[in-house]
Amino acid sequence: MNILKENYFTYTIVGAGASGLWLAYALLEQGLLDNHTLCIVESDIDKGNDRTWCFWDVQTTIPAEIISKVWSDIYNQHSDSETDKLDPFQYYHIRSADFYNYIKKHLSKNNNVFWKNEHVYSTRNVNNQVEIVSNLFTWYSDYSFLSILPVADIKGKETIFSHREKYLQNLNNKRQDLFLWQSFIGWRVETKQNVFIDNRISMMQFNVNQGGNTQFIYELPFDKKHALVEMTRFGKDKLSKFEAETELKKFMNNKGCSYTIIEEEIGAIPMTTTYDIFRKYLVENERIIYIGVVAGALKPTTGYGFKRMKAYGESLAKAIKYQTQIPTMHRLWRFRLYDTLLLSILKSQPEKGKQIFEALFKTQPIQRILRFLDEETTVLDEIKIFIRLPIPLFLKFLIKHIALK
Repeated sequence: MNILKENYFTYTIVGAGASGLWLAYALLEQGLLDNHTLCIVESDIDKGNDRTWCFWDVQTTIPAEIISKVWSDIYNQHSDSETDKLDPFQYYHIRSADFYNYIKKHLSKNNNVFWKNEHVYSTRNVNNQVEIVSNLFTWYSDYSFLSILPVADIKGKETIFSHREKYLQNLNNKRQDLFLWQSFIGWRVETKQNVFIDNRISMMQFNVNQGGNTQFIYELPFDKKHALVEMTRFGKDKLSKFEAETELKKFMNNKGCSYTIIEEEIGAIPMTTTYDIFRKYLVENERIIYIGVVAGALKPTTGYGFKRMKAYGESLAKAIKYQTQIPTMHRLWRFRLYDTLLLSILKSQPEKGKQIFEALFKTQPIQRILRFLDEETTVLDEIKIFIRLPIPLFLKFLIKHIALK
């Protein structure tokens, strides 16, 4: 990797996660780094395989080299012995280590890409440029892209993570109380017997203790003896390791097999409409641009965002290249409303979550559900969905939502 030597770079990206690296890759692909410099700031450059990403698509543009598994079938909610076809969709799995290595390999071929392993404390506009202050240096850029929040107000021994958590939960926003966690703990297991259907995923199995929340298990088989089984909670409080392991043990014991835990995955994703964007474009002189979670990359009710991060990186790079208006991650108002209503229900009446999701998967073709979650359905599609859900419950929270306006 190149070493940072100067105090000016055309672009600075703060955070080398999915959104930051997709943007860097897009800048490279659009030729914007041929004659311009990029500084990527990351406090943890050697992340390793710290997470996995999944998404569905019809014809994906994700490089095949980073896709570790593809599924074409899904568990049928009516019968464990049956499967449904995802066609024309497929469900994809990516290990973060493969993604990081792929992007960094391409970036390393360009001499205009520089890396800094430190924390950014502040960013501010100064004379049509952005001043970036880290714990070691100060430099300037034409554009600064932030997927990680500056940490200038960290006090004493408080960690960066706890600062971000506090920020997420205490934004000065009239809907700041509409906040839940999607927390998960997963095992990558190896069994001695053939117990998995290797071409079939299970997105939500609700036959687990709900614990006053909305909880379910994912099952992603890699072959007949290897799978990722993951306990997930939608709730105010994060899932504890004890709670997750209790349900995961039951899940695996029900398969009647002996197994070994190869890897463990633990994480939490904010479920909030706080980051919903109400404007389609940034104003002309905005040079501090948010990407990733703080830009609204994650769909509030699912946590999926990998495809959106890639698409937004490409949109930003093209807007800069062709000097057009810089877009935001704006969503149609009705999808923002649907997410608001569902999060409100999950927050106030978490016991209803199982009923809602089971009704969704049992009454709708999986293709319509996936298009709906991708926000690509028509109003007619959405009517077909909602008439099979608990309508009085959604109307109750719709009235409450209107009353808050």
